[in-house]
Amino acid sequence: MFSDSVRVAAENRRPFWLLLGLLVLSLVVASLTQGTYDSGDSINHYLYARYAFETPHNFLDSWSKPLVVQLMAVPAQLGLRGVMALQCLLVAAAAWLAYLAARRLALPWPWLAILFCYASPDYFRIQFSGLTEPLFSTILMAAVALAILGRASWGAVVLSFLPFARSEGYLLIGVYGLYLLLSRQWRALPWLGLGFVVYGIAGIFEYHDFFWAFTHNAYPLRNPNYGSGTPWHFIISLPNTVGWVLYVLFWLGGLRMIWEWMQPRLRQREGFLAELLLVYGSIVVFIGAHTLFWALGIFASFGLTRVLCGVVPLIALVALRGLLLVSQLSQSEVVRRRIRVGVAVAVVGFLFCGARAAFRWQRDFARASDQILADEAVRWASKQPPAPHYASAHPYFVIPLNINPFGAKHSYIQAIRDHQPLPAGTLIFWDEWYAVVEMGVPLDSLRGNPAYQQLWYGSMPRVRHKPSTDSVRMAVFRKL
Repeated sequence: MFSDSVRVAAENRRPFWLLLGLLVLSLVVASLTQGTYDSGDSINHYLYARYAFETPHNFLDSWSKPLVVQLMAVPAQLGLRGVMALQCLLVAAAAWLAYLAARRLALPWPWLAILFCYASPDYFRIQFSGLTEPLFSTILMAAVALAILGRASWGAVVLSFLPFARSEGYLLIGVYGLYLLLSRQWRALPWLGLGFVVYGIAGIFEYHDFFWAFTHNAYPLRNPNYGSGTPWHFIISLPNTVGWVLYVLFWLGGLRMIWEWMQPRLRQREGFLAELLLVYGSIVVFIGAHTLFWALGIFASFGLTRVLCGVVPLIALVALRGLLLVSQLSQSEVVRRRIRVGVAVAVVGFLFCGARAAFRWQRDFARASDQILADEAVRWASKQPPAPHYASAHPYFVIPLNINPFGAKHSYIQAIRDHQPLPAGTLIFWDEWYAVVEMGVPLDSLRGNPAYQQLWYGSMPRVRHKPSTDSVRMAVFRKL
């Protein structure tokens, strides 16, 4: 037993140092980047966590996701970079769990699961945000890894909290429940309800409703502002998440699993059912659900492909299965090793090839134009007499203003649309996207209203190295 522990420790040493190096790289980038992935939900989730102690309702808000807020609340007191550091740790945990699962499944070079996670361009980028996908991916990967390692009950406990990181968790609880049924692990089934019970009891104190997770759901069945699109949208967009090399390996891994499923002898191997349902099944259900939501225009789906980051650690396992298929084209172990090295080099090299899905410094790590323009607007406003109140729609404005967006000094700009009173002297920060699309306040509705005086207007190219593209526009008004 002691010798087994020594052997396992030796096997884990190189993957551990690889992971540590990539984690340090991520933390360095987090300290240097000027990007925040996007200026919308990334900022909003950070704000919900940043002001959760001042606005306790945020801890049980359906949109912001309770588990996300609770985990981010303390790091958020250090600013958005504190949240980025947490995200880096979550991605590192997910990558390590993917490695443990790959090793148990006897996949080739299991440490490549770590590299595949970090070499997925969008998954790397999303570390530097306040978004929910890193936590979701870590919880999901933890539950799957625990099941593969023979600890399905603990996996059920972990997975039961997944819906409180992202709503798709409810669907994946169903996948896990099916696995428990087919593998006859009956005793683990009740643990899938633990998270709902815990948050249901908490909801009694906030909402007086045990079922608040459903009755206060932030996503209506239909929202005309979000639209719909082609059912192939997410599959076509997957290379933007994982890169083209991993995309090809992903499909090869899927074909390999279908072939194994058709061989009765291979279906008997250890871990086959767990891999089939919890890895492949979870990916199919997750992408299939988003495909359906976007095609039908339901549940406020906006076709955002960043949601695919939630299953990247699982995709890394599928890609390893695809690599196994490629390496088996040769009977020579030397050739197989060269194939694996070549694939590893290609996966990393893709990140720097200049392709649309690869890294681009200006787009991925530089300050976004809308944030630069918002900073200019706030700097101008800071030279004016202090305002008693502020109204805005763009999430970023409250950061340079240094105000609690949920507090008494701030209103959302939809108050103008809804004819709600604002104090005289209120400064209104208008932008051409969130104010118009999200809250229904076009610029002309302010310019044409004698109750509001325009004080400042600015614009700049959204893509600064391509000034011919569309522009970001913002304005500042005062309520008379």
